[in-house]
Amino acid sequence: MTTTKTTNTITAARYCCSCFLNANTHHHHGNNRKRSKRGRRTLASFTSDTTTTTTTTNAPLRIVSWNVNGLRGTMKKHPHFVKDLYEKTRFDILCVQETKMQEGNVGEMVAVIEDDEDENDDDKGPGGLHHNQNDQLAAYFSCSTARKGYSGVAMITRPDVKFTSKPREGFHQRALDEADFEKTEENLEAFHLFNREGRVMTCELEKAVIINTYVPNSGEGLKRLRERIEVWEPAMKAHVSCLREDMMKEEEEKAIVWVGDFNVAHEKRDLWGNWTQNETSAGFTPEERLAFSNQLKDLRLTDSFRYRHPTADDKFTYWSYRAKSRERNRGWRIDYALVSDTMKENIKDAFIVSDFLGSDHCPLGVELRV
Repeated sequence: MTTTKTTNTITAARYCCSCFLNANTHHHHGNNRKRSKRGRRTLASFTSDTTTTTTTTNAPLRIVSWNVNGLRGTMKKHPHFVKDLYEKTRFDILCVQETKMQEGNVGEMVAVIEDDEDENDDDKGPGGLHHNQNDQLAAYFSCSTARKGYSGVAMITRPDVKFTSKPREGFHQRALDEADFEKTEENLEAFHLFNREGRVMTCELEKAVIINTYVPNSGEGLKRLRERIEVWEPAMKAHVSCLREDMMKEEEEKAIVWVGDFNVAHEKRDLWGNWTQNETSAGFTPEERLAFSNQLKDLRLTDSFRYRHPTADDKFTYWSYRAKSRERNRGWRIDYALVSDTMKENIKDAFIVSDFLGSDHCPLGVELRV
């Protein structure tokens, strides 16, 4: 994972995974991957950090986001979820939150996905994940080093989606200096802890910057509310602002697409009911909702689903496992795809895949002309 002030980046080979490592970890390079009995690659080492070039296609970019609430558990409930979700959404980039993965477990997850694809080697093309037999998915994981089986984000990309710079985990390297919070010992500790929990991954394409986040839950008794509002929110504002500053220096104009589980129902219609009672519950406090409003305003971002579906009601992305909440549609819309205000007219579609099972959240996505 990251050190306290810098970001770590490692590229990954097709269908291999890049686990972001501690800065003191030795990075292996080369092609000495072991092969399974079936002759396929299993993760044994990392490839070199050669930066790839981006695709020249003019097709809209489709980004899907899903909190899987434990990748292993989702694989057990829905073992072919990557293939099935692709067939349903035709994603270019799949952003996953709350993987709960550890570095040592990542290889087996990649192997499971690879097995899923190998079963369909004879059915590639428009209905499959590959353009041809040699094209493979790439997966990138950021795992929590602060606590085992906790948090974590990942990106899974189609073979024709390539980066202009390597995926990065954690806050931008200038975020701590630029974040508008008091640099007390307690706040600095919270900042560094967030940075070690595998909550942020950023990648850059030729025309877009994609940010995948798992926003901290304020927790039972709102025990992390102060840290979330006073440290996390300013840190993420600084993160996005620094990315914009970098683009200005390079004289580049790119869309910012920020997706993930934001752990807040922004408006009353983003929560099924019991609004007054839930104002003291994590995810619907006045502080969290105001902070989300301020991020949209200050960072000039648009909620893509509300932009495309301004009158939609009873559209949620999370349902508690209790009291048959999903069957009764007693849910929360706490997962979002935010897009730069300057690009909102390029939002071709924004959608929620409420019938896709495997987690207490469902996937959502945005299609953007870039």
